[in-house]
Amino acid sequence: MALLTFIVKRLIATVFILLGVAAITFFLVRLAPGDPVTQQLGQHAGDATAYKRLYHQMGLDLPLWRQFVTYIWNGFQGNFGTSVTQPGTPVTSIIGQGLPVTLELGALATIIALVFGIPFGVLAAVRHNRIMSDNVNMGVMMTLYSLPPFVIIPGVWLVFGILLKNTIFHLPVTGWQGLGDPHYWLAPAFVYAAGLAGFFARSMRSFMLEELTKDYIRTARAKGMSERTVIYIHALKNTMLPFASVLGPTVAFLVVGAFIIEQEFSIPGIANITVQSTLSNDYAVTLATTLVLAAAVVVANALTDIIYTIVDPRVRL
Repeated sequence: MALLTFIVKRLIATVFILLGVAAITFFLVRLAPGDPVTQQLGQHAGDATAYKRLYHQMGLDLPLWRQFVTYIWNGFQGNFGTSVTQPGTPVTSIIGQGLPVTLELGALATIIALVFGIPFGVLAAVRHNRIMSDNVNMGVMMTLYSLPPFVIIPGVWLVFGILLKNTIFHLPVTGWQGLGDPHYWLAPAFVYAAGLAGFFARSMRSFMLEELTKDYIRTARAKGMSERTVIYIHALKNTMLPFASVLGPTVAFLVVGAFIIEQEFSIPGIANITVQSTLSNDYAVTLATTLVLAAAVVVANALTDIIYTIVDPRVRL
């Protein structure tokens, strides 16, 4: 019963958080410079009659609170309006084109980060205070974690796009052809994963060091178990639970990184669509894509909390 109450409360909180994000985004977009009516009319923007008619059709003559309530009500029914820059195109269709790209790129980055981050974190913990395996290893990982993508990207462009242009190591620095063509996703995925790998390595090192000091590890060693068994069967298995707690915040990291990666590598994902729609005053697209990205973060954190509570009931306290 206590678990069910916790889950219900968490889900209710998630709904209110999303409504808050929707409200903030809605009013901020309305305060931004620019006019979607003028944007849509284009060369006919000087026609006062056409301007008034479209202004009324878009509901912009209503009080802001009524516009917001109407937007939320329509959103619950799956209607987020149509695009200004692509007249007649439903916003849901635009999201449907960009969301799979962002999900594919984010999944690739997460897998790469896990493949590199976990082993390096374990190595640093097992060989604690060793110069190469801990100090240098974690120094590199923390450097990757500290460097923002826009610092790494020019170096990737220079090396793989220009210096290695006529070699087998040449990689395209813009565009996206899906998962079927690794030439296009290798560079953005590894840049995307760099900081995340550093974060995973640091987290795993911290969790592993704490686990290796516990009594059951000393007992296992006292029984004569091999160091490999102690570390990889006992300690690492028990480290996975606390490590799982960092996977929720990882989604926030991915969302923030997506704006830089997709913009710089010209990838048509939902983050790039958000930037372009904001620059072109496409209110409907900006609001919907922002809500989708916010929902990804909020839902991921809520699911992490719920799953963690189910696996480890002590968390409910």
